[in-house]
Amino acid sequence: MLIQEQDDDSDKRLHKTTQLTHQIYIDIQKIKQFLYLAFLIQLIFNLSVVFLTETGHTNFYGFKKFYFDDEESVPTYFSAINLLFTGILLAIITNFKSKLNDPFTRQWKLLSVIFVILSIDEIAGFHEMIIDPMVRNFNFSAYLRFPWVILGVIFMIGFSLYYLNFLKALPKKHIKGFFYSCLIFVSGAIGIETISAKIFISREESAKDLMYNLVTTAEESCEMIGIIMFITVLLSYLKSMKSEITFSFKQSE
Repeated sequence: MLIQEQDDDSDKRLHKTTQLTHQIYIDIQKIKQFLYLAFLIQLIFNLSVVFLTETGHTNFYGFKKFYFDDEESVPTYFSAINLLFTGILLAIITNFKSKLNDPFTRQWKLLSVIFVILSIDEIAGFHEMIIDPMVRNFNFSAYLRFPWVILGVIFMIGFSLYYLNFLKALPKKHIKGFFYSCLIFVSGAIGIETISAKIFISREESAKDLMYNLVTTAEESCEMIGIIMFITVLLSYLKSMKSEITFSFKQSE
């Protein structure tokens, strides 16, 4: 019995001192291809719903879950996951920058928080909760029928001014990626959103209107493509930092 207890103690000490190292290789090109393919499949299914609606069909054969303008849909969760993944990548970069005492660590951290919030909002739809109260109180209509874009424009102006020096400090090969991915995302989220607001009729009628469906398809497509581009740029930026990422897990005794 005593010998057995000694063996158990030895096993515990061996377990504590033994470290297993696993290397995970991330192929940026494959991730990029996977994300764009996933987007393309959803786009095809969404357009199938639009076509079936236009031709008077009511049976969408399950494609309805890929309709871009539905909140409880595959595209919504796809976008939320991509936004969260972006937030995680930014958090990893923030961790590296903080150890290097980088002067723009705060900007990286803020970006991470913003994208996590955007991910939550994509599912919860908090920004849509302000639409009806603002419309009732300020009589917004036409291009401002979705008045949250006003707050979006104000935020983007402040954001651009605050991040101007941050953008200039980036490596030249990544500046364009940051700028164009942001431009495409904002063009959909704010720019095309105002057009869809102009032709919006009601939740029930708009879903049957061809022009509205095509505009919302363009809007959501810009948002998805912008995020995929940004993910690719962030992965490339992480690679250029030539830093090893290690994860340590502690278990309380």
